[in-house]
Amino acid sequence: MKHWPLHKAYFWETAPFFRLLLPLIAGILFYYPGLFKIRGQFSADIVLAISLVSFSLFLLVSSLPKKSFTPLANFLLVNISLFCIAWSLCWFNDIRNSHAWFGNSVNVADAYLARIITTPVEKEKTFKIELEVLQSLHGNKTLPTKGQAFVYVYKNGRTFPFHKGDTVFVPDKWKAIQNQGNPFEFDYAAYCGRNNLFYQQFLSPHDIALYANANAKDISLIERTHEWCTQQLEKYIPDTGAKNLIQAMLLGDEIYLDQNLLNAYSETGIVHIIAISGSNITIFFLGVSFLFWWLKNKKYTWIKYVIALPLVWFYVVMAGAPPSAVRAAAMFSILALGFVLQKNANSLNHLFATAIILLCAEPMWLFSIGFQLSFVAVLSLILFYKPVYKLLSPLNIISKKLWEALAASIAAEILVAPLVIYYFHMFPLMFIIANLAAFLFMGLVSILGLLIVSFGFIPLIANTFGIIASLMVIYFNRMIYWLQNINPTSFHFLVLSAAELFLVYISISTLAIFLLKKTKPAIFVCLASLSCLLIFFCHDEWTSLRREQLVVYNINKMNHIELIQGKYFSVLNTDTSVTANKKDYILRPAHTNWNAWRTKNVPPSDLFLIGNKTVLLLNKPITTTAHFPVDYLVLNYPLKKTDLRQLMETFSPQKIILGNNNSRYIIDKYFEKSKESNIPLHSLAYNGAFVISSYQ
Repeated sequence: MKHWPLHKAYFWETAPFFRLLLPLIAGILFYYPGLFKIRGQFSADIVLAISLVSFSLFLLVSSLPKKSFTPLANFLLVNISLFCIAWSLCWFNDIRNSHAWFGNSVNVADAYLARIITTPVEKEKTFKIELEVLQSLHGNKTLPTKGQAFVYVYKNGRTFPFHKGDTVFVPDKWKAIQNQGNPFEFDYAAYCGRNNLFYQQFLSPHDIALYANANAKDISLIERTHEWCTQQLEKYIPDTGAKNLIQAMLLGDEIYLDQNLLNAYSETGIVHIIAISGSNITIFFLGVSFLFWWLKNKKYTWIKYVIALPLVWFYVVMAGAPPSAVRAAAMFSILALGFVLQKNANSLNHLFATAIILLCAEPMWLFSIGFQLSFVAVLSLILFYKPVYKLLSPLNIISKKLWEALAASIAAEILVAPLVIYYFHMFPLMFIIANLAAFLFMGLVSILGLLIVSFGFIPLIANTFGIIASLMVIYFNRMIYWLQNINPTSFHFLVLSAAELFLVYISISTLAIFLLKKTKPAIFVCLASLSCLLIFFCHDEWTSLRREQLVVYNINKMNHIELIQGKYFSVLNTDTSVTANKKDYILRPAHTNWNAWRTKNVPPSDLFLIGNKTVLLLNKPITTTAHFPVDYLVLNYPLKKTDLRQLMETFSPQKIILGNNNSRYIIDKYFEKSKESNIPLHSLAYNGAFVISSYQ
């Protein structure tokens, strides 16, 4: 006779990989190379030793007779072991810990031999190339090195002479990748560092020399497949915009996309269809499932996964195996194998196991927004798809399929939306319509793109598919632009702090537990977290209304100065020759996070009172020696023979702010002079943006 269980198992008991995932994440979050040092050198030996000892103790404690302390001891020892293992994985993944890293010879070597590993990207004034550094040159001696870096080559009006796969000589003019120091800017330096990119150079065409052209034998099968697929799309898709979009969706080449179109896709919540991700893999699996629709018995579902797996990886190879595609395919493969090998599949446990395997392979993926969104989207689907789907009972097959798609979109958005607001500060109000249309569009266009590639040897068929695909892209983009304009302006400037994001997820989780499990304590936790969230929002609003500050932004070769008052900003000085997109990239994060994205005009003035601090915008050289003390002096004109000492005597400022509307030579000259004379100078080029706040 079967016995009823004494208690219902918690989800971490039915999904045990969840308990293993937490210490692994903690080890990655707390990683930094200088945590342990041996004789001045960073080392993972201590961490590995701790991990080994902890695991050995765990085995020992597990073999002892069970006592009251045994579960707690086992728990602590296992978590310490996993924490140390994760930290060690990060250490070995960090190129800076390799003796062969080229960064160890910066400012010592004469030159470097490197290979171009990406297609050169044309910027406004430069060509950007990514290099794999092969050797460092020291006189007549060469040493093998490894590592990657960026090189920006200034345009000279001629065709760029270098291509992917070329081997070149570059000088030792490396500079550490740094942020511009503007308020709330994207941490580009940290992003590059997590991808093992720490150095860059800005060179004239004469500073870089060709050593050897790309050798066809050195080009991998993946690269050749990717290039051939690109040629087929370029040959048979007549519309350039459609070709660029399909190339991005199928092959991951996003560099040719129009920026306005990219913004429209982002603001309507469908930018995920551009990057190769789980959506593309889902399309492939649905295609396979459709072909095998006659396998209706759930007992044979595993056959669909077995057939889909090699097709998915072939597609990843065709796309050039970018990290996002490899990550999505790996996640699908692990989940698929779990379904194939396990009779009673536990989707939640499979997802946590997948995350553990992926993070062990590449720990820094934890910080990838794509990885986070993919993981959270799948988690949200697993948890909420069935409850959402049960809200309605469609009467026919068409409405049933339509509701399945809508339910999936709603379920995924439950946990994805807070993360989107946190990272992108927006919420697409029409996400249901946009995502449903995007899913259908992506499926059809992906199939058409694959057919173009497959039938490239029959021009008539490939041309026909190309024309159909172009028309679909044109009309779909018109619809997306229309949906973009519907979204309220305020929905593009939403802000959630890390603490508020945590409270939002606590509220969602506890409300779901209350509604699905009928657990009364959960609703009280939900109400408490919502109350805390409301307090945070009230504080944010109060701070925004009281804000008063003057900001001098760090934008290359120009001064952009704004006055922030409450929820409004006023432009005091700017350069009209600089494109709006370039300014928006710098200004939008500050306007959004300060909740000051509305504009207003202020009377023209050069003198401002911020709190109890006086700020003078000096727009031309002084012609008087009369004493006029101010707290901050902003030099807003091209310097030639300006005497910093005279400025100090005339204005006696606490700080002089040196703008960017000067040549780099002048900026360097005055910056060095200020250090020699002990003059309090803040250079935007060296120190980043300067903010004068009433709270100071």
